[in-house]
Amino acid sequence: MVSTKFIKQTKQLELTMTQMGQDCLKGLSFCRHALYDRDKTLIQEINELHEDVSANGRECEQICMRILLLQHPVAKDLRKITVATNTVRDMTRIMDQEKEVADLVCRIQDTDVEIDGTIHDLFSIAKEMISGAISAYMQKDEDIAHEVIKLDDKADSLYIDTKELYIEKLAAKTGNAETLVDLLLVGKYLERICDHAVNIAKWVLFQKKGIYEE
Repeated sequence: MVSTKFIKQTKQLELTMTQMGQDCLKGLSFCRHALYDRDKTLIQEINELHEDVSANGRECEQICMRILLLQHPVAKDLRKITVATNTVRDMTRIMDQEKEVADLVCRIQDTDVEIDGTIHDLFSIAKEMISGAISAYMQKDEDIAHEVIKLDDKADSLYIDTKELYIEKLAAKTGNAETLVDLLLVGKYLERICDHAVNIAKWVLFQKKGIYEE
């Protein structure tokens, strides 16, 4: 029989993880507006979100540890805790990458720089993948998880286009070199965010099948 304390702990874990997911989506939106609207006042809000996500991540890991040490979960529940722990780590890393994007945006001084459309598209697909991955985890939905994984090819293709474009601009010396490198790195961090969303989707499938596919 499942103990009342175990139910309360898993409920608290789910609520905290939901908040982490919402903060990751909010942070991505702030990064996008900070870059395109040149609104650097959002950088501080992103930094605060990063602190919140890090704190909530630590809280989730502590809850998982208490469950493992005190509740002695059976195999099915143990798998659930394993999935939660790894999902928390990937959400924390998503927010880490968003902070990196925010730091890059803060450095960009060239207000007349033209930002390539592929970066805009990377923001859009990153939002779709994060949202999908969180929904897949909360709903334990394999179909949504598979859709997130499929989107990774599109994210990779967009990053390749971004990289090629900015390398060409650097070679041709068209624009401020430092700004071009920073924009290239923005694309790279967005691609990494998509990778972490894929990881979450794969953990959803692991919870169902017991197999984590690399």
